Amino acid sequence: MENHKNEPAYMRVYRELKSEIQKGTYPANGFLPRESELEAIYKVSRTTVRKAIKLLSQERILEVRQGCGTRVCGQKAKQDYNKVTSVTESLRKKGYTVTTGSMLIDVIEAAGEVAESLELLPGTPVARVQRLQLADGSPVTLMENYIPYSLVPGIEAHENKFVALYQFLEETYGITIDSTKDRIFAVSASFMEAQVLEIKPRDALLVVQRTCYKDSRPVCMDHVRIIGSRYEVEICGQGRSK
Repeated sequence: MENHKNEPAYMRVYRELKSEIQKGTYPANGFLPRESELEAIYKVSRTTVRKAIKLLSQERILEVRQGCGTRVCGQKAKQDYNKVTSVTESLRKKGYTVTTGSMLIDVIEAAGEVAESLELLPGTPVARVQRLQLADGSPVTLMENYIPYSLVPGIEAHENKFVALYQFLEETYGITIDSTKDRIFAVSASFMEAQVLEIKPRDALLVVQRTCYKDSRPVCMDHVRIIGSRYEVEICGQGRSK
């Protein structure tokens, strides 16, 4: 456990404010209490409050708006789609602690979109990995991954033993994904999705349907649903297409 006994008062306020923001006490796009109220809450001077707010502003967690107050910025993880990376890896780069809330791995027969994306004959055994991912303890994404079972024999024995699938595939099965094809769109959360992700029905979800390749061979199909307010993508284009 970290020892904060001798830290300056503004660092204590910084930590506690940051924790309250992450817990949702001060929600994204809302405003903090006035400085005079924060002074009373944390029993510190206005100078101390301002130092803490300045640190959080430098981290782009807060935005000071003259005449309006201090706004809580939306903390979205950004995924760079110009490189092969995963949602879990993108969340980690943003500073979140990513854990798996629950996981189920089973083996099913390939059919429909799964068989087509993985270029398999219908009925071919496929490992299905279903997960609820948490960021700083809060649900953020539902994931379904489909992998030809011949590439990952015995993967069901690893249930609840990894967090980042791509890293796990590299380290355990020597499968390094070198390219992807993605389809990205928004949907409204169903009642069941909302219950699992702890959001409201019809809140926006970002859906990523991805086929992963190694040496031009499809090795994984992903179906991911992410809370829209917690995530964004970055795509760069080059050259004009008419």
